[in-house]
Amino acid sequence: MKITKKSITLLLAGLLCASNSFSQTYPKQDGVIRLLTYNTHYCKGGTDPGSLNNLNTKRFANILKALDADVVALQELDSAANGRWKRVLLDDIAKWSELDYVQVYGIAADYDGGSVGNGTLVKRWLPIKKIKKMKLSSDVGRILIRTDFEDFSFMSTHLDLDDKHRMNEAAAICTELDYIRKPVFLAGDMNDSHRWKNLAFSVFLEDFQIFSDTEGNTIPGREENTACIDYILFHDYKNSGIQNIESHIVRTITIDGQTVDLKDISDHYPVYVDIKIPGMSAIQQTTKNNLEIRLQLSDCELSVFSAEPINEIEIFSSNGCLIQRNQGENLQTTNIPQLPAGIYLVKVKSEEGYTVTKKILKR
Repeated sequence: MKITKKSITLLLAGLLCASNSFSQTYPKQDGVIRLLTYNTHYCKGGTDPGSLNNLNTKRFANILKALDADVVALQELDSAANGRWKRVLLDDIAKWSELDYVQVYGIAADYDGGSVGNGTLVKRWLPIKKIKKMKLSSDVGRILIRTDFEDFSFMSTHLDLDDKHRMNEAAAICTELDYIRKPVFLAGDMNDSHRWKNLAFSVFLEDFQIFSDTEGNTIPGREENTACIDYILFHDYKNSGIQNIESHIVRTITIDGQTVDLKDISDHYPVYVDIKIPGMSAIQQTTKNNLEIRLQLSDCELSVFSAEPINEIEIFSSNGCLIQRNQGENLQTTNIPQLPAGIYLVKVKSEEGYTVTKKILKR
């Protein structure tokens, strides 16, 4: 098959990942995968009763965009509730984050003609192999969302306020590990703390270790040192070699040069963990035998040679941060003089939805 040339014009607005409108207060190291848990408080702000409106939802989504996590556990979501203008909160958050997330929603309980529950957001570069939603014992409705990837499993949950229910839920989650043959991360609002004795963490710590930051509290405004209840836990499998690179409870963040106090965004702080998995980085691809590309990069031009129509080109920094996305039919551009010297990842997507990712060196 003759390979035709399609010249792709990518006018890069920024030189570095931080050159977009969001400062990287918590930048990723090369090759890490960022996991995040965040209780949304239904995107009504950091106070009660708060205000349910699009502005607060966009403010919450802006925090997600700035933190740029690859897999996110979200709690306190509503969907299609009559009194909340039938909004689907997970969809709104994903849309306004502008991070091209795949959405997984789990219904915990019926609510006002719709539902409330938890969600998981997954960057589209990370293929999902399996999704399982498991009801947990509770009077008010609790759910575990299990999302399996090639190299690990990610569980998202929000545990009960009742001590007995919470301990039963922890036991059920630990039992689920018996059916998973890969490392597992458990993320969410546990309504429990490793500082509390003889409750859910006494169950969890038989099978999990704490990967997330535990310095201080995850609830704003608490002076006592007992309000660390949002966690990312890790259960290893066959000495996977997964590394815990760093973790933070995020209390402030800089966006567009302005410091945002996250106590005004939700009644919980977000918590993230950056991990490294041997042989895996934050850019992967879905391939097809007859989808082949060749890249040619000069000082001011990127050319893509492909046997199939290409409708999306993305350029990432070496640590997986998106710099530029170009979408359209039969893209034809040139001129990338603002791209500084360095190593980049170029992800090319065909009209059929298959992708190829290649590394390029700009001299």
